[in-house]
Amino acid sequence: MADNSPTNFFYRQEQARKNTRKLVALFIMAVMLIIAAIYFSFRLIYYIYLSTSVYHTNLATSNYYSQKINNFPFWDPSLFLLIAGIVTLFISIASLLKMNQLQKGGGVIAEMLGGRLIVKGSSDPLERRFLNVVEEMSISSGTPVPLAYILEKEKGINAFAAGLTLHDSAIAVTRGMLDHLTRDELQGVIAHEFSHILNGDARLNTQLIGILYGILVIGIVGGEILDQHRLTRTSIVVLSAGVILAIVGYTGSFMGRFIQCAVSRQKELLADASAVQFTRNSIGLANALKKIGGYIHGSLVQSSTVRQASHLFISESSIDFFFPELLATHPPLLQRIRLLDPSFDGKYPKIEVTPALSKAASKYVAEYNKYKKAASLSPAFLVEAQPESIINLVGNPTDAHIDRGKSILALIPDSLKQELNVSQSAACLIYALFVGCECNNKEVQIDVLRKALVPEKEIAEVIHICNMLSELGQDVRLPLVELAVPSLLTLTSPGKRNFLRIINLLVEADAKVTLFEFTVQWILNKLLTATENISSKISFFSYFQVASDIFILLKALAWAGNTGNAEKAKKAFDAGAARIPEIADRKPDFLYDENISFKDVGHSLDQLSRSSFKIKQAVIDACAHCAFSDQTITVAEADLLRVISLALSCPLPPFLPVN
Repeated sequence: MADNSPTNFFYRQEQARKNTRKLVALFIMAVMLIIAAIYFSFRLIYYIYLSTSVYHTNLATSNYYSQKINNFPFWDPSLFLLIAGIVTLFISIASLLKMNQLQKGGGVIAEMLGGRLIVKGSSDPLERRFLNVVEEMSISSGTPVPLAYILEKEKGINAFAAGLTLHDSAIAVTRGMLDHLTRDELQGVIAHEFSHILNGDARLNTQLIGILYGILVIGIVGGEILDQHRLTRTSIVVLSAGVILAIVGYTGSFMGRFIQCAVSRQKELLADASAVQFTRNSIGLANALKKIGGYIHGSLVQSSTVRQASHLFISESSIDFFFPELLATHPPLLQRIRLLDPSFDGKYPKIEVTPALSKAASKYVAEYNKYKKAASLSPAFLVEAQPESIINLVGNPTDAHIDRGKSILALIPDSLKQELNVSQSAACLIYALFVGCECNNKEVQIDVLRKALVPEKEIAEVIHICNMLSELGQDVRLPLVELAVPSLLTLTSPGKRNFLRIINLLVEADAKVTLFEFTVQWILNKLLTATENISSKISFFSYFQVASDIFILLKALAWAGNTGNAEKAKKAFDAGAARIPEIADRKPDFLYDENISFKDVGHSLDQLSRSSFKIKQAVIDACAHCAFSDQTITVAEADLLRVISLALSCPLPPFLPVN
């Protein structure tokens, strides 16, 4: 298995989990400082009030306040505990409300910052180019296609990735980035953002927004009070409270920014390095950073909510007025560029404010046609690989996988890509995958669609898509499902439920579930219905807790890759089980049965998804040895192995066919 090196996916995930614990400790320290600031601020104001009240025309009242001052204690434990309780409760409620909002995924953050979801049928060539790069990266890395957003009003060159899991991630770019970057530069930036998703940074950064909101909201409330109230005799108390909250709010803002810096700086350097490993092109990302340095708007984002999310962006999105260097959320731009391009002389290129849109559009079309022309029919899907190398591929796609992603996209006919642009057409494509790929009697499946009240127009579209699918290789089917998901996510909640209901009916039509049907059904249910808990915890740390679930997966893989050969299936199962000595001693029985219980497989995937990354690494390693026991891998084995990896949030890039 892979060792604990910074390039190992499982090591990076464990580090991200540990950083969450550090984050909580810093948050507690920040809350304590805010409590102290509020307490002493109010005690000071009260002392000033008593001091000014001494100068009273009434002698008795003046003596009363003088006595109060003489006996005034700055430290009052009971009052401190009262203020501490109120502040803690206020911050906790604010953070919990924000966390609850963020459980919907990265799209919520993009929309919070003014982002607009880019639809697949966009008429803007720059937006289409952005979507194309995201899809390439997604297929190449084995991750679900993230939702793509554009911050339309932002002129600065910037981008970010957010989300709690691989399944609810979103990538957003500013209009300035789309307008001014070439395709290679954009690819470098998107690779950087994908590395945040793969490394677990996106989850940590999303959690950080929820945690920091409770700290920042005090300053937000203080600012609102100052904006909404005028100075009058009756409002002096309210204004004083507003001033205090604004001052204390800056304390919270300072601590929040400090926490963002602690989390963000080193991770940006790691993401830069990962992007280079991903694309094998350091100059693309380096040139994008150079353009930020030479652009009049830089990378600044004007949204009023940017301070909550400044740690998400690829470059500085806001600058602290008092401590710009100390509270910078990113390493210096020059340092990052020279790590990517040691020959850089420090002279940033001058970037025109008005982009050449027509030139960018023609460049996109030329690039797309080049990829399409270069791609040929998919070769026979046969893979020769060492199972030991599979673990190191998880979360670490290479430039060869990017080329594979480009070729897969280019193999898909333009007419079929059009079906992916609209949610209902994307649903028809999924129906066609069931009708045309796995069922010998299409009329049975078509009849199911009619009974499910699918309109005849859509049924005709399904039949038309079936004919197009017959010309594609089997290894293109799973990428098609992944590419359809962003459009399916735009369905209404009742629409999603009805779509999944029809999928279930198609699966049950012949009273037999195939591996492909299970694979697609599981992916769609996971991506369209699952809601991630922002504070979800690992439940299983011992192999013995999940031993039966591991055996179920290994049996399913052994059966899937060795249909009709009980001896080879048992050999494959034993090869996988032997990779985990902690449970191999149990000497599990293997009974050959081609009727795989996919209900059990689904339950096992859910259980193992809550295991530690140490267990996940061992499971994927065992599954790889099971699938590759005969030195080759079938489409069925590859699909199931990738679904297992996806279920465990450990994305596996597509396998590369032998030429």
